[in-house]
Amino acid sequence: MRFKEHGVFEIKTEDKLLLVDGTGPFNEELIEHYSDALESCIHHLETSQWDQILTLHQLSLYTPEAEDLLTKNIIKRKSRGLKFCSIIISDVDFKSLVKEQISRCYTRAGIEHHFFDSMSEAKESLTRFASRQPLTDFC
Repeated sequence: MRFKEHGVFEIKTEDKLLLVDGTGPFNEELIEHYSDALESCIHHLETSQWDQILTLHQLSLYTPEAEDLLTKNIIKRKSRGLKFCSIIISDVDFKSLVKEQISRCYTRAGIEHHFFDSMSEAKESLTRFASRQPLTDFC
């Protein structure tokens, strides 16, 4: 059975950086649309390794089916050059649940990821990650 998409997202690229902004909750239908929308951006980025900043808002939880599909898509992104993800969760509801769920997806995909409260912190983390300085809040 197909359902109406739940959630919204915006995708942009900056040099070797994928910027994703999403407001949940998210269902499988939204993740399918999101995956299709990512394709042209990733095609542009996959000529080298690249990073991602994911900003989540409100109730950014995933249905179990959406979580499984998201994990599979992150694994595909890893095979296409994704090496690190900074996640901003400053204005989400149920932060601990959102953090646990999104961390589970990136951990299963084998992508190093960290959580931040602002875009400036997230962008700074990319610089530290590139120079391999240890971060204290690895998940």
